[in-house]
Amino acid sequence: MWIEPLYPVLDPEALDILVGSCLTSQSADTTHPVPIAEQNMERAIFYLVMALGAINVGSFIKQLQVQPQQGSFQDLSVSKRSAADFYRNAIKCVDVSAQHLVPSVPFIQILLLISIYSSYEPVASSQWQLTGMAMRMAIEIGMHNPSRASGLSESAKDQRNRVFWSAYAIEISLAYNLGRPPSIGEEHITAEKSNVSSTTLFSSLHIRHRQIQSRVVSQVYCINNKARSMREAQNTIARLQEELDEWKSTIPQLSQPEGDAPYPYRHVSTFSFWVRLYHGTSFVLHRSSPLCPSPSRESLGKCLQSAGAYIEDILELLRESNVPLSWMLVQGVLFAGLRILIMARTGFKQLDPHVDLLSLLVDLPAWTRKCSVCLAIMNERWCEDLLSRLHSQFEILVNDTLRLIYSTVTSPGEIDTLGDVSVPWQSAMTAPTLALDDFSFQDAPIPDGGLTGACYDFELMRDIMGFDPTQTFWDTFPPG
Repeated sequence: MWIEPLYPVLDPEALDILVGSCLTSQSADTTHPVPIAEQNMERAIFYLVMALGAINVGSFIKQLQVQPQQGSFQDLSVSKRSAADFYRNAIKCVDVSAQHLVPSVPFIQILLLISIYSSYEPVASSQWQLTGMAMRMAIEIGMHNPSRASGLSESAKDQRNRVFWSAYAIEISLAYNLGRPPSIGEEHITAEKSNVSSTTLFSSLHIRHRQIQSRVVSQVYCINNKARSMREAQNTIARLQEELDEWKSTIPQLSQPEGDAPYPYRHVSTFSFWVRLYHGTSFVLHRSSPLCPSPSRESLGKCLQSAGAYIEDILELLRESNVPLSWMLVQGVLFAGLRILIMARTGFKQLDPHVDLLSLLVDLPAWTRKCSVCLAIMNERWCEDLLSRLHSQFEILVNDTLRLIYSTVTSPGEIDTLGDVSVPWQSAMTAPTLALDDFSFQDAPIPDGGLTGACYDFELMRDIMGFDPTQTFWDTFPPG
């Protein structure tokens, strides 16, 4: 199963029953439309699960073939049935029974599976709308609160809770990545979570992480946060970082799973997967935001180091596995790379000269190169023209930023110290020495690169991710 480790939309037992039922079902009785509608919804879920498997099966086989002691998989081939074929069958099943569809757990499951399927496409707007619809249906039938309806079995209650928290995790992930508010706040949710066990460990960790991201969205990127004092803002950020650190401390020290572990579990059952989530949230928490437009020196340093660590983790992931690509993975790498570049151009004065400034000077070329390599690998695997253009535009910004830094540090007649720290230039030439005041790129122009727009807003944000500057709280290129 391709989604269960993180999104418990269907538990393994329910999936087995579903597959058996769909494979043995007879032709429908046209005289009973409601049972037919229910049967069609069941079939739609089945086809969507198959579609998700078909999307990933190529990567699954490639991964097995490169693993040691997997010789029995060398002759496997991909089925002729494509993901699009299964998806069309699912939509047909939904369409046939459209007039009978009402808010229900199976209908919400269908919408969530379609949303997950959509994550493998370049544009995210449809996924956002589908998940929002699923969440509002869940709220309408009371899934966000413990059900007091009589007659519900424990398994039915457990199913409602699992589906609700799956919808929550998917919607928060989209809200966080697209820069839009979610449908429901935590203060309105009392739905119970599954007890942590060997089968629910990953989904429980994932949901807890999305809850922290929800607080980042509501407390850090809420527009009316501008009225808070700087001390209050910094305390809020520190508290959220403590929550994130505490969450990280609960992650089991998972080693590389056994060679016969299913591929999706191999992807999420390594400690590095969860550390990537940690770093990805940390650099977003500590960047400039509506809550704190001018982050502290400590926050800027944390943002810089977390963004660099995130890029390094993603590059290792892409090199060592055939992990399925999604627009969120592309966006995460791009945002981390852009954050480092924007900090290089606007944040030199605020960085700690003894630690973070030197780290930026030494690591900036390596981090941006690794980010570029990530985008190149993604471009090769995804074969999307939009991603190729995105990679080219990122390269333009990298080259211009490095050129700016090089021209600044090599200018003659500069002040002779960088605080009290000497710069370890790896060159036979006399090392130039710098002053913090020399590193203000706030007035440096950002290169056009053939783009349109007032402030170098990547047009690809709209094309590949559904971004629009008027529809998101992200400010990718702050005024400085």
